[in-house]
Amino acid sequence: MRETGIQTIRKYYAFFSANLQEAMVYRFAFFNNFLAELIKVCVMLAVWMAVYRQRSTIAGFDYPMMITYLLVSQAVNNIYGFRNDAERPISNKIRKGTIVFDLLRPVKFVNARLAENLGQTVFQVLFAVLMMTGFHIFLPELSGPSSGLHGILFVFSVSAGFLIMFSVSIMSGLLSFWLMNNWGLRNAKAAIVNFFSGALVPIVMLPEWMQKVMNILPFKNIVYVPTMIYMGQYGIRESLLSIGIQIFWAAAMWLMAKGLFRLAIRRVSVNGG
Repeated sequence: MRETGIQTIRKYYAFFSANLQEAMVYRFAFFNNFLAELIKVCVMLAVWMAVYRQRSTIAGFDYPMMITYLLVSQAVNNIYGFRNDAERPISNKIRKGTIVFDLLRPVKFVNARLAENLGQTVFQVLFAVLMMTGFHIFLPELSGPSSGLHGILFVFSVSAGFLIMFSVSIMSGLLSFWLMNNWGLRNAKAAIVNFFSGALVPIVMLPEWMQKVMNILPFKNIVYVPTMIYMGQYGIRESLLSIGIQIFWAAAMWLMAKGLFRLAIRRVSVNGG
């Protein structure tokens, strides 16, 4: 009997619900992560405050713009969250051998991991909202979206960026089929994505040759593009074009993740004799 669309949705919703409940149970871990990220952002704020004491603008960014960029980019980065990255559970399951149970379930492996990740991401969104609200009280320089339409486009842009980030993470996790333990790769991925996505420094402040490299890669679509849309640095037409590029990269990276999974399954078959 052929499965209906509603039955398929229910199966993946079970993964989403289970991970959301898990995040709610481990509240200490959530607030521990909240505190760690809060300290990191405060350190970055202190650095940029010191920089702007020496000059009023950098690459067209004045102090209030830099404060807004920093806090919004970190909020976006935390929504994707390296704590709820997709590769960590995959690597653990491969190392323990329990990955076989996921492969035997009547669901698509990559789709199920997406549903799980979305469950954890709900808490990451809550964290981002709390962080932005708290900083807005103490930092009046932090501004809201430049317009209501930019705010709506920002939500779409973050959603597309999330899919790109998820695909990068899932591919990193799938490499554990070859590496067995991807702890080093996971940390290298975090460093690369943080830098090339513009989460640490606005891309416009970097040397021109480096900006050209970043424009070719998909990573700037993860943090930099949504943040620039939020700030109104992109007009409506440019914002729509940027979101279209994000959707292209999201689809391309998703297909790459699916292809890598098929290669990984072949390796399991070979190892299993």
